[in-house]
Amino acid sequence: MKSRATIIILFLFSLLISCSQEKEHIVIGVSQCSEDSWRQKLKQELIMTTYFNPGVDLIFTSANDDSELQQRQIDSLVNCGIDLLIVSPNQVDLLSSAVDRAYDKGIPVILFDRKIDSEKYTAFMGADNFQIGKMIGHFMATQLNGKGNVLEIGGLKGSSPASERHEGFIAAMEDYPDINIAGFEHGDWTEESGRLAMNKILLHYDGRIDAVFGGNDRMALGARKALQAAGKDSGDIIYAGVDALPDESGGMRLVSDSLLTVSAIYPTHGDELMLLALDIVNGRKFDKEVFMQSSLVTYDNASVLLLQNEEIIRQSNYLRTMHSLTGRMQDAMELQRVIIILVLVFALCISVFLSFYVRAYRQKQSLSEELQAQVEKVERQRDELEEQRDKLIEMSMTGNSDTEDSAESQNKDSGFILKFRNVVESHLDDPDISVDDISSELCMSRAQLYRKVKAVTGKSPVEVIRHMRLSKADRLLAETSLNISEIAYRVGFSSASYFTKCYRDQFNRLPTDVHR
Repeated sequence: MKSRATIIILFLFSLLISCSQEKEHIVIGVSQCSEDSWRQKLKQELIMTTYFNPGVDLIFTSANDDSELQQRQIDSLVNCGIDLLIVSPNQVDLLSSAVDRAYDKGIPVILFDRKIDSEKYTAFMGADNFQIGKMIGHFMATQLNGKGNVLEIGGLKGSSPASERHEGFIAAMEDYPDINIAGFEHGDWTEESGRLAMNKILLHYDGRIDAVFGGNDRMALGARKALQAAGKDSGDIIYAGVDALPDESGGMRLVSDSLLTVSAIYPTHGDELMLLALDIVNGRKFDKEVFMQSSLVTYDNASVLLLQNEEIIRQSNYLRTMHSLTGRMQDAMELQRVIIILVLVFALCISVFLSFYVRAYRQKQSLSEELQAQVEKVERQRDELEEQRDKLIEMSMTGNSDTEDSAESQNKDSGFILKFRNVVESHLDDPDISVDDISSELCMSRAQLYRKVKAVTGKSPVEVIRHMRLSKADRLLAETSLNISEIAYRVGFSSASYFTKCYRDQFNRLPTDVHR
C-alpha cells in the first residue's frame, strides 16, 4: 500500500508539473548512436514521461554505430522543425559538425551520455566516466592486494566514454606500482568485439592473468569467453565491466550469476533528462553540466538490487495502468460537460433536461464498468501493445483536435494521405515495419501521424496499413499463381495462418475461395 501511495503522489506531482509548462506543444528529437538494452531502457523512460506531458512529442532515430548515418539523421531531425535535440554522439570528432549545425540554427542541444569536441551545446547529462574507470581500478587493485597482471578491453575508439573510462582506470592504477597493465585492445561495445580483442591480446601475451577490465559488461563477458576457450580462465580471474543493467542478460544479472566479479552502474534517468529538456525549452534555470551518480554492483549486493528493480517494474506497470484510467476518466468528464451544456441550451423543457440527466448518469455508470473491464483486459492482453499505444494517444487528444473544412485543407489532407500511402506501399512486404518507422520517415511523431490519419480516414494508422496489406493480397490472389503463403509474405505477414484469419475478418471469406 505504501508503494502505491508513493506512486500516486509522484503521479499527481508530475501532473502539476505538466500543467505549469509555458509551451503547449514541444517536439524533441532523440538521436541515438546505437540500439542496445541500455538505450532501449532510456527510450522507454522518455516515453513514459510523455504520459504526464501530453504536449510533448518525441521523434527517435538510431544510427547503429554509424557516425555518417547519425550525421544525416541529425540534419533530418533539424529539418523536421524540432524544438530541442537530445543526442548521444557515436564518436567525438565525427559528430561535432552535425551538432554544431543544429546549435547554430538556434536549436537547444543536450548531449547525453557522450560528448563532442565542441562547446556548441546547451547542456550535458551523463555519468562521470573518468570516476567510473577510477572506481573500478581501485576496487580491482584492492581485490588483488596491489599486485598482479591486468588486461583491458576499451570501448569504441574515438568515443568519449571509452577514452574517459580508460583514463580513470589508468589513473587509479598509478597508485599501485606492482600492478602491470599487460595488454590493451579496443572493442566496439559488443560481446563479440570483446572476444576478438582478447584473442588479439593473447597473440602477444602468454603470462599470468589476474584481472580483466571491459569498457562495458558485454565486452567483459566476451573477454571471459575467449579466455575460457583458450584454456586460460583459472577461475580466480577478476572480471569487471560497466553498465550493470538489471535485465536478463545485463551486467547486474551477470554479477549475481558470478560471470562477472563487479560492474559499475551507468544510470539512464530518462525522467531527469526530460525535466532538463523542458526547463531548457521553457526558459527556466538549469545546470549546464549534470552528472549522474554511479556505484558498484558486487555479488554481495546484486540480489538486493535485482529485487529492487523488480519492484520498480511492478510500480511502472501500475503507473501505466493509472495513466490509462486517467485518460478514460477525462473522457467521461468531457462527455458530462458536453451533456450539461446541451441541457442548459435546451432547458426550455424539463422533460428534456431530465432525459439528458438520466442518460448522462447511465453513461457514467457504463463507463465506470467499462474502465474496470479495460483494466482487466490490459492485464490479460499485453501483446496488443500497438493498439494500446494508439488508444493512449487518442485519449490524450480528446477535445484538442483542430478541424478545417476549407478546400485548401482538404487538398492538404489528400496530399498527406497520398504520401502516407506511398510510404506504406514501399514497405508493404516488410513484416517488421512499424508505425514509429513510418512516422519517422514522414518527419512526424507517432501522435501527429495518428491524429492526421484518424482525422482524414476515420481509422488509425495500424488499421489503414492492415487494410492496404489485405487489399493487395486480394489482388494477388485473383491475378497471380502464387500460393497463399507466398502472397502472405509479399504483403508483410510472417505467418500464413494469421494472414488467413485477418483476410477472413476483412472480406468475410477465405483466401482459398478466391485462389484455387
